[in-house]
Amino acid sequence: MKKIVVLFILIANIISCQNKKVMEQEFEWEEKKAAPLGYPVEVYRGGFSTNAGYFRSLVSSITTGKHGWGYGGGGMSSHKAPIPDRLHTIWFSYAEGCFYEVDTEIDKLKMLALFREGYDWLDANGNIRHKVYDEIIAGFAPGGVVVVWVAGSTQQVEIGRYQGRKIIIPQEEIDALPQEDKLLFDKENQKEVMEDNSVIPQEVIEANKNKPIPFGLWDTYRKKYPWRLVFKFRGETKLYSNETVTMKLINGERLDLFYNSFPMNTPFYQAIPKEVLFSWEVSEGTFYGGGCEFEEEAILSAFEKIFRDAEEDVTADLVISVNQANTYMVVRLIGNGKEIVIPTTKVEAY
Repeated sequence: MKKIVVLFILIANIISCQNKKVMEQEFEWEEKKAAPLGYPVEVYRGGFSTNAGYFRSLVSSITTGKHGWGYGGGGMSSHKAPIPDRLHTIWFSYAEGCFYEVDTEIDKLKMLALFREGYDWLDANGNIRHKVYDEIIAGFAPGGVVVVWVAGSTQQVEIGRYQGRKIIIPQEEIDALPQEDKLLFDKENQKEVMEDNSVIPQEVIEANKNKPIPFGLWDTYRKKYPWRLVFKFRGETKLYSNETVTMKLINGERLDLFYNSFPMNTPFYQAIPKEVLFSWEVSEGTFYGGGCEFEEEAILSAFEKIFRDAEEDVTADLVISVNQANTYMVVRLIGNGKEIVIPTTKVEAY
């Protein structure tokens, strides 16, 4: 009996060591930060860490959010390292004039699965290649909202949403800082950042003037719906098989869909799209490329109206129709007995 117990303990230890080795597998990745346009942030302390003691700082310059929610910037180092277990950081929200702190476990298993699996992409010749994820992004939005994504050149996946809490930095800590680091606490500097066109475009400053911060908006972005992407062309025109369809979603995710994904037989469950880019073939050797960027309030409202009080099995089609001359597109959301035309802020066909 004792031999059996000893053997069991030995096997358990071997399995434990193997699991630990797998969990400590290293990948090449770069830490990055994101913020919503108009709501810049600056990380004061902290970053990603592992339970074994590895640490990757997120401290750098202001994160402007000029490229939109989910876009990672400010990376300082890209090298092989273990995938983090935690995110612990303190950041300053310029729009709110306050500090937040988040100290939380993050979904390491989900990140590990993505880094191990990687994703497929199409090269310039239409050949399928395999790539790996190489960014871990922490996004900071008003209200202490924190979102973590894993990203590659053509894919970005949300890992989780976390909540920070407001804190006050003790004056004695501020007094002990080097002079250049004290600038973050200077009220005049904070005001200048919010008025700086290199941080926030002037049109965004004007649009946000005298308006309350839309707390909760970035949680609304995360809501997912069952919908399909449908393309309608005239005549023999069809999607170009040597290009992917790129979808940038409002929650910061991004995905590329191959030609053979269309037509979609069943809906997928995704957040609302922000932008769709695609190419189409009108005849052999004649191709067009284009895309449409949706008006945010309009597309949020359209999805809400279609799925309001809807049965569980209700789905929707986002239909993009290209005209005969290949010069413009019309976008409609159809479902639940309703049809809504969605305005676009930008439509291009080239």
